[in-house]
Amino acid sequence: MNLSFGKKVVYALGQFGLVLSAFGAGSLFVTFFVTRTFSETVRFPVLLHQNYFFGFFTTAGLVLALSKLVEAAGGLFFGYASDRNTMKKGRRTGFMQVAALPATVFSVLVFFPPSGSALLLNSLYVLVVTVLFYFFLSMYTAPYLALLAELGSSPRERMFLSTLQAAATALASLLGNRILIFMQMIGSRFSLSPLDAFRGIIVLYALVSGICMMLPVLLIDEKTCCSAEPVKETLSVSIGTVLKDAYFRPFLLADLMYRLASAFIMTGFMLYLTALLGLPKREVSFFMLLVFFSNLLLFFPVCVLTRFIGKRKMLLSAFLLFMVVLAVAVFAGKYPVVSFTQGVILSVLLAIPFSVFTVVPNALVSDLVFAAERRTGVQRGGMYFGVYSLAVKAGLMFSSLLSPLVMLIGSSTTGTAGRMGLRITIIAAAFFALAGFLFLFGYREKEVTVLLEKKG
Repeated sequence: MNLSFGKKVVYALGQFGLVLSAFGAGSLFVTFFVTRTFSETVRFPVLLHQNYFFGFFTTAGLVLALSKLVEAAGGLFFGYASDRNTMKKGRRTGFMQVAALPATVFSVLVFFPPSGSALLLNSLYVLVVTVLFYFFLSMYTAPYLALLAELGSSPRERMFLSTLQAAATALASLLGNRILIFMQMIGSRFSLSPLDAFRGIIVLYALVSGICMMLPVLLIDEKTCCSAEPVKETLSVSIGTVLKDAYFRPFLLADLMYRLASAFIMTGFMLYLTALLGLPKREVSFFMLLVFFSNLLLFFPVCVLTRFIGKRKMLLSAFLLFMVVLAVAVFAGKYPVVSFTQGVILSVLLAIPFSVFTVVPNALVSDLVFAAERRTGVQRGGMYFGVYSLAVKAGLMFSSLLSPLVMLIGSSTTGTAGRMGLRITIIAAAFFALAGFLFLFGYREKEVTVLLEKKG
């Protein structure tokens, strides 16, 4: 069954909702509880205990670490659970229906600790609520992603759905990042403090995200699109079967290498502009927006081009371009070209591989889910996306820990990143990209295509 364009948009709105709900508890958590400032005039009160736990973790660090563990484990578990689910509503949408409301409610409650002075109580409250948020978010996200492999009746359909997901993610992130503007608008209109204005916008974000997350549940009849039987095997058997998939494994390793490389680059992007190119900090936001909008504008061209050359060639081309850009970026600031022009060129060129790896992977994983079902007779979409999401999160977590250490090579005694360390991070990213490029040669797309075209 082919989904109408309207139903495809409805499905993508689920992605918009889950990204927007996660923006607060994820991206804005550190701003609200740790740095406690958006600008020179917008500051928040101290709401968490400031001392260390176990001699190592700050309260915020402990909350974030446990939350990420819950999110990673939850994605794997709920992916598997949705494969086995027998709910009347549907094995994917059943979980999504249960998770949508709690996820949006907890995304708000994170920012409403009960006390202005009992910081230990606040810390315990924030820890529990944030963990619950990520628990329900993973309960929604894993089945939602698995649904992609079932709603798309062909590789082309799945590619288009993945492109809509990418666009929804970008637009939700853009809306989330505009929070300071919205705070200023309602703050001046209703004479609210920065704290109250922030919380007001978070509530509005939750309302919008809750509606968007429920739309696929209410408007898409899963049972008319999906007829696979629930999985009977154990969790360990399911994980082992997915990891033994000779088509999935090379792509998984290649994508992991890309995530490591891109995370290195995005972690140091601001410093590349200021320390290597010598650009003022006030111009950094322009380049971040340039990367963002260039990336967004390329989503649908990437979708169209991929239809003609295939997903494997598209990813290989993105890896090649990424390595070329990184090779050039190593010497950023040394070319006889105006620094601003160098920054523009590098930003636009980086957006191309970023857009490819934003659009193509989910569609490719859904193709592999479909191909595996043709081989085995079992639909394990939840487990495939659970393993894939776990690998992505592990790569991002590893790079976020390693890249700051590398940046300090050749740094001053003040602990600021040194130019040598920054250039080494670019070299490291290039080696990760090269490894991903080589791993991707193991992905046998022609054989997968034969399975996808085989009549069930």
